[in-house]
Amino acid sequence: MLTKLTVRNFKSLVDVTVELPRFAVLFGANATGKSNLLDAIQALSWMGNARTLFDALGGSFPVRGHAFEAFSLPPEGLPALLEKQSARFALEADLATAKGNYRYRIEPEINFNSGQLSVADEYLTQLSTTGNPKGTAAIERVGSNLHIRRKGKPASPRREQVGLNHSVLSDWSLGDNGYPWLDQVRAELINWRTYYLEPRMQMRDAESPADVFDIGTHGEHIASFLYKLRAEHSKYFTAVSRTLRSIVPSVEMLNVELDERRGTLNLWIRQAGVEYSSRVLSEGTLRVLALCALAVNPWGGSLLALEEPENGVHPRRLELIAQLLFSLVEQRQVIVTTHSPLFADAILKMKHETQSSDIGLFNVRLTARGTTVDPFDVTGSLLQNPAIAKALSSSTEDGMFESLILRGLIDE
Repeated sequence: MLTKLTVRNFKSLVDVTVELPRFAVLFGANATGKSNLLDAIQALSWMGNARTLFDALGGSFPVRGHAFEAFSLPPEGLPALLEKQSARFALEADLATAKGNYRYRIEPEINFNSGQLSVADEYLTQLSTTGNPKGTAAIERVGSNLHIRRKGKPASPRREQVGLNHSVLSDWSLGDNGYPWLDQVRAELINWRTYYLEPRMQMRDAESPADVFDIGTHGEHIASFLYKLRAEHSKYFTAVSRTLRSIVPSVEMLNVELDERRGTLNLWIRQAGVEYSSRVLSEGTLRVLALCALAVNPWGGSLLALEEPENGVHPRRLELIAQLLFSLVEQRQVIVTTHSPLFADAILKMKHETQSSDIGLFNVRLTARGTTVDPFDVTGSLLQNPAIAKALSSSTEDGMFESLILRGLIDE
C-alpha cells in the first residue's frame, strides 16, 4: 500500500505531498494535474522494475508524453527547459507491505544535450511504526557512489557509481536472502496497476487468446482476460457477469467465444434479448465491464489507479460504481481521479454513511506554483456545497457544463 507520496518537479507537480488512504478520490476541474499524479505513481512502479529508465519513461512502458516531458517546465515553457544542461525530478513513497514499512526515493536526471537518462540519487530504508527511518539505509548515496547494504553486513556495502541508466531496485540480481528489503519493495511496486480505460477503440479490437493476467492499461486485453478467467476461475467469470447485470440491469448474459476459423475472440453481451458484440456495445457498458473484471481479478494488483472510471457511465449508476470500487479496499488500495461532481458526491455520501477512515477525498487544483492536492471533507451533499462546486468547475466548457449540473439546470 502507498501510504504517502511526495513528488517534486514532475510535470505540473512541482512540490506535492499527499497521504493516501485505501480508497483515495482525486477530484477537480480538467487540466489541474490529476492525471499527472497517476503518471507519477505509474512511473515509480516502472522505474523500480524496468530494465532502464528510458523503458519506464519513454520506451516499453511509456508514461504519457516524451521522456523529457516528465520534467517540470519553467514559467518560460519548454524552450527554456531545453536550454538547461539537465533537469531532475524526485518521487518518494512510503510503503506498507506485509513484511514491513519502507521509504523509497528515486531522482532521475536527464541530459538535454544527449537525451541520456540516469539516476542521480536513490534511497531505501525501513520505517518504524511511527514513520521514521529505522536502522541503516538499504540504499543511499554516499559521495559519488550508491551504497547497497547486504543483510548482516551493513559495514561492507556494495558500491555502484552514481549515474546508472537504471535503478538499483530494478536489478533483480540483488535479492533473495542478501537483500530482502529490495525484494519486498520491488514486489510491492510491480503489483501496482494504472488504468486509462479506452472503450472507444482499444476495448473493441479483435485479439487472439493470450496468457494475460490483467485487462491491460487501456482495457485492450479484456477479451483475452475474460477467456482465461472463465477457463481457470469460472466462479470469478460468473461473478463478473453477475456484477455487470446488477449495475446494468438490461444485460442478460456475458460471453466470450473463440472463432475457430479466424483464431480471434468474440466478446458479446445480450441485452433485452439481442446479442451485441464488443464492436457495437456502448462505451459505458464496456467501461462497467472492465471495472467488474478488475474487481474480481485473482491475479492481482495491490494498488489500482484509475483515470475517471465514471466516464460514459449513466449518472444513476455512479453510486453503484462507487460501491464496487470501495468493495475492493479490503484486499487492494484504490486511487481514482474524477471531474464529475455526481461521482464525487456518491463517494462523499458513502463516506458519511460508512464513517470509514479508508475513504479520502482530495481537491486537486492548479495554481501559479503548480498542482496542489489538499484533503477535502464537507458535511451534507456535495452538490449543495459551494466550496466543492467551485473546486469542480472551471472557466472551460467542461467547467461551465459542470456548473450547470451543480445548479440543477441540466437534468442528467
